[in-house]
Amino acid sequence: MSQPSQQPSQPVEPTGVLTPEEVLRKSGVPFTVLDHVPIVGQEDAETKLGLSTEQLLKTMVFRTAEDGFVLAALPVTGRVNYGRLARAAGVSRSKLRQAEPGELSLLGMEPGGASPVCDLPDVVIVFDASVTRMGTVYCGSGRADRTVVIEAARLIELVGPKIEELAS
Repeated sequence: MSQPSQQPSQPVEPTGVLTPEEVLRKSGVPFTVLDHVPIVGQEDAETKLGLSTEQLLKTMVFRTAEDGFVLAALPVTGRVNYGRLARAAGVSRSKLRQAEPGELSLLGMEPGGASPVCDLPDVVIVFDASVTRMGTVYCGSGRADRTVVIEAARLIELVGPKIEELAS
């Protein structure tokens, strides 16, 4: 079993799990990465990095009662409707909970770096329908001190998410 990293900017990487950046590099999909101070949330992205709210894509990580993962990607200003997300993920709302920060390491991610890009085959990924109308987006890289810049359409092609109206 992996031991937690002592440095907050380095995710715990279980053997065999690629980080979101590694998945992107391996895929050949064009993207760039911004290195920056560690950030968590919309306010940090706007104030510390000066990024446009309209281009920020947040990823929320959830667990199911069966210990599965569900990733929900939507514009940073949106609020997830848990009932809609549960239906899209094919689980009961009562069996869906937000993941604990330490559980993100199972996905090759750390808090502040949640990404819609994941190497594990059984992870359910759901994008809000509005993401299909976004151009260039800024999203998590797996690390709190790096942000991925990518065309939303290319991200959708790579990830192959379910597309649903998630925001309430």
